[in-house]
Amino acid sequence: MPQYDHVCKKCKKSFVVEMRISEVDTKKVSCPECKSKSVERQVTNTSFWSESVDRYNYSKGD
Repeated sequence: MPQYDHVCKKCKKSFVVEMRISEVDTKKVSCPECKSKSVERQVTNTSFWSESVDRYNYSKGD
């Protein structure tokens, strides 16, 4: 199941939430530290790789 990084706007704590892709825009997420519902999802997917994207990487030195 994918994990999504979040940050609380109130206490500034970063945390990870595991949820289905179908839940991303519907699941109510709250901060585990202060219980605030004012949280923001962060874009942090650094493990994504796709052959269709990688073919434009000209620094590989084929």
